[in-house]
Amino acid sequence: MKKKIFLTGASGKLGSTLIPYLEKNYKLFSVGFKKKPVNGFNLDLTKESKVKIFLNKARPDIIIHLAALTNVDLCEKNYQKAYDINCITTKNLINWTKKNNCRFIYLSTDQIYNNSGFNKENNPCPQNSYSLTKYIAEKIVLFNKDSVIIRTNFFGIFPNHNGSLLDWFFQSIKKKKRIKLIKDIHFNPLYVDQLCFYILEIIKNKRIKGIINLGAKNGISKGKLLFNISKKLGIKKFSFSYENFNKLNLTANRPKNMIMNVTKIEKLLNKPMPKIKDCINKLAMNINYE
Repeated sequence: MKKKIFLTGASGKLGSTLIPYLEKNYKLFSVGFKKKPVNGFNLDLTKESKVKIFLNKARPDIIIHLAALTNVDLCEKNYQKAYDINCITTKNLINWTKKNNCRFIYLSTDQIYNNSGFNKENNPCPQNSYSLTKYIAEKIVLFNKDSVIIRTNFFGIFPNHNGSLLDWFFQSIKKKKRIKLIKDIHFNPLYVDQLCFYILEIIKNKRIKGIINLGAKNGISKGKLLFNISKKLGIKKFSFSYENFNKLNLTANRPKNMIMNVTKIEKLLNKPMPKIKDCINKLAMNINYE
């Protein structure tokens, strides 16, 4: 009998990419926050009574909680909304799992970090309301001893979504806008399909518990990532300049160094994480830029 998975945030960028991978081997129940996913359900995760009723009927073996308010500036402007979506929903789900022998996999963020060098799992440093609410949610998740917290970041092309880094980049090139490439914010993201692969590995490996960093082997600035992607795709002419983050005049502060130490997950899976170059190559194999 197939194991049952309950997926939140299924209509988001990662959720909509992850669904086809999960459907191959699991019976999937999915909910989206703003809109109902294909073959999914509408459910207000901030209402604990509704969450209980739904989960008591579905009886999942595993919950993968992706749903979150990820707009960093909106979180800064409306902390209560960020807290409700990022923390209350997590509490409602965790309360059910503790009583029903259900494994819990939580998607957190690399924005929890801002230290020098490669950030290890035991050294969080939230810099804004978004990362603070995700960190509070992590503390809630740890009440379930069978839970996994994945701190990560990813990039990709998402046809049915606006607002991703690459979507903005490609649209700016097509509109012949001068692009500011940020040179002082560093991270080590995965290509989204690679992240899905590692989530599947974590689902299969019950030994993996607690907090893990899931990212590329090495780090890169956000601006350099975009430039290297454009080079790989053969985009030769566009107007750009390398700038510091503070030139953007955004509402929320951003951490400057989110590069994660991935030694722990490499040991648990007994395989090296891919380098940024490998992630860019994977992206290039899966898109046609015109």
